[in-house]
Amino acid sequence: MRLNSRAWPHRFEEVPWRDIAARFDAMAAVHPEFGPVAEIVASVLACGGDAHLAALTSMHDLVVTARPVPAHPPIPVVVVRSPSSGFVGAGGVFIEHRSVTGHDDGIFRDGAEAVPLFWRFMIEKFGIESGFGAQR
Repeated sequence: MRLNSRAWPHRFEEVPWRDIAARFDAMAAVHPEFGPVAEIVASVLACGGDAHLAALTSMHDLVVTARPVPAHPPIPVVVVRSPSSGFVGAGGVFIEHRSVTGHDDGIFRDGAEAVPLFWRFMIEKFGIESGFGAQR
């Protein structure tokens, strides 16, 4: 049976959070509109969230899932859309949950709200809180 899922359809090839941080920091230094994504990545590293969350990038978007990463797709993910993705303009952020059931969720906000919005998604979708680790 095929589900109406927009979850990650490939093997999740995670990238170290420090590498992702370096990439988004460099982009934000040249293009400030990438600052909200860089701030999200910095918040994950600052609270030890990298022990509970795995990530990769898809072009300029940040794709996150909970650990342990499922071995086979589809994989539920939260995607933080960058300004170059076409989903949001400079100064804004769009974060979406892509579930395996097709019950997806997405919210647009001002870039200043990016970090709290990201952690709201981590709590609601994966049960992971900033600074508290896994809450499952």
